[in-house]
Amino acid sequence: MVKARGKAAQFFEIAGIVAAATVGDGVFALPFVFYVAGWAVGLAYLAILGLFVVVAHVVYLETLEKEGEKERLLGLAEHHFGRFGFWLGFLAIVIGLLLTLVAYLILGTNFIGLALPGVPTAYAFIVFWVFISAIALASDKELRALELTGIACTSAIIVIIFFSAWPNILFPGVPAINPQNIFLPFGAILFSLAGWTSIEPAYEARKKHERKSNSPWRALAMGTLFAALLYAMFASGIIGSATSAMITPDTASGLAAWPLWKKDLLAALGLLAVATVYLPISREIKNSLEKDLHWPKGSSRPLVVLLPPILIFLGLNNFLAVVGLVGGAFLSLQYLLIISVGRKSLKLNLAQGILLDLIGAVFIVAAVYSVYAFVVR
Repeated sequence: MVKARGKAAQFFEIAGIVAAATVGDGVFALPFVFYVAGWAVGLAYLAILGLFVVVAHVVYLETLEKEGEKERLLGLAEHHFGRFGFWLGFLAIVIGLLLTLVAYLILGTNFIGLALPGVPTAYAFIVFWVFISAIALASDKELRALELTGIACTSAIIVIIFFSAWPNILFPGVPAINPQNIFLPFGAILFSLAGWTSIEPAYEARKKHERKSNSPWRALAMGTLFAALLYAMFASGIIGSATSAMITPDTASGLAAWPLWKKDLLAALGLLAVATVYLPISREIKNSLEKDLHWPKGSSRPLVVLLPPILIFLGLNNFLAVVGLVGGAFLSLQYLLIISVGRKSLKLNLAQGILLDLIGAVFIVAAVYSVYAFVVR
């Protein structure tokens, strides 16, 4: 009985960690993506990319358990692939995650404006930046409870938005497939589903529970599945309760005509979503810089706090473009690194190796296409 309780506690803790690190402000790009690409396309991307993400998370956790977490992903990339792996990892992880923080700053400012429409954009940006910087600088111990509380509150708000659209919850007026935009959802949905920064805390949880469960994949899958379900409900709820003119790339900017209570709920959801994912992302950047590059804390933490607003000031302020580029290019490279490191570190059978190679090939194609779509073109 005690052993069973220990397994259950570990299962729900790991699933909660993954869900908290996954459910973030990427959700607000999804109604627009579902609307312009087709609801069936959006759901298909959620299912397929969700499966790929779960496989990569299992591979990364097993790699950490084999390597003993002597190094983080950046260090593992250098260990297995030399200086090329190091610099590719630096580009994909540190720069990609910093650009993720840029997307959250852009959207968070919009939510302050949604809740307080009379506040100038510059003031809203400063307020949100101070709020989010305090989260980035706080310790993990202080904010672990915030992550789990945030995911619970976020889930509740999404459920309310979903049922408030009843009975229009089956994507009314949205085609199943729009061939012209069939590749558009990849970056935004991968951005939404990416939660690999949760795997290191999940590894620590496994150590704490002395790995009472030999196979963690169910807990990892449950965390991602829970996030995907919330995403589908949110996209359906927004589309079902808004006109076509109100469905914008960031959701928030098109809902000024919503009832006050729904706008306030959406603003609260945005701020809670940022709070739950900003910590693991900023933590991963700091860990990569401090543990793998041996930067002092006095250098890594100001970078996390100051560089994202500087990039926005320099003109990187289009939410959907940032999400598409980060999801399609940088997150694809991050997951490709995870799979490649696992391929080197773990003993895999033929079927497992082929599966990882196929997933890796998809991420390579997506990264090349995203660079072309959002940079070259």
